[in-house]
Amino acid sequence: MATETLARGASLDIVLRIPVGFADGYLAGWVPTSQIRTLSDQLIATLNASWVDPDTTRYLRLRCDDTGDWPVGLAVFDIRLTSPTGYRRQSKPRQLLITRGETRV
Repeated sequence: MATETLARGASLDIVLRIPVGFADGYLAGWVPTSQIRTLSDQLIATLNASWVDPDTTRYLRLRCDDTGDWPVGLAVFDIRLTSPTGYRRQSKPRQLLITRGETRV
């Protein structure tokens, strides 16, 4: 499981690539959602999940501008894609190590 690192207080901005097995545009119309949680399943935040290019659906962007109150430690997130008919696919979880940021102004 890949681990990203984020200093608490910094904005989260992660771009993820859809696996190569999906043709460009295959997921057009599908809606991405994502949440980040502690290892004990406490919700930290619902992330802003969007397609970088909704026509090719090749890359997803996960964002959260304010992480100032996020707990320090290991967290997990995944992505749920919901088709226009309501069918859902869930990605494998990924880890995010939230560290204490030294600059706090």
